[in-house]
Amino acid sequence: MLITLLYILFVAAAIILTVVILLQEGKGGGLAEAFGGVGAETFGVKSGGINKVTMTLAAVFCISALVINATWNQ
Repeated sequence: MLITLLYILFVAAAIILTVVILLQEGKGGGLAEAFGGVGAETFGVKSGGINKVTMTLAAVFCISALVINATWNQ
């Protein structure tokens, strides 16, 4: 049961992290300009907030990957 929740958390974090990274406005614009340039304000936060969301999701992704690996190797 717990391993199933970890896998769900891992996949959800991966998908959301991918979307958040693609929506960020880079030097060249990227996918953010395809949606009208609203990448940094998509979730109602400024650029600093979106960076915090990205870092939090990356931490959740990495920690869940490590925990899944640790439970797999036991």
